[in-house]
Amino acid sequence: MKYTDKEENQQTTVRQELNDVYEDINWAYLAQNYFGKSRSWLYHKFSGRNNGKPDDFSDIDRERLKGALVDIANRLRMTADKL
Repeated sequence: MKYTDKEENQQTTVRQELNDVYEDINWAYLAQNYFGKSRSWLYHKFSGRNNGKPDDFSDIDRERLKGALVDIANRLRMTADKL
């Protein structure tokens, strides 16, 4: 299948990837406990803008976010298994 330049250059944002679970997670808790940052810091990353300037997750922050989500998922699974 041939892709147009627009399709090849279109990148999925972290926020788009999280769409299915975005409303289910306490982002303030995650920002504080896994990043040591404020909720607003994390929301700026999700929006891709900070004071009108582009802002995105670094590769390190993406990995940290992934690890935080995996940790929370594991803790939820262990808790559910106890019921």
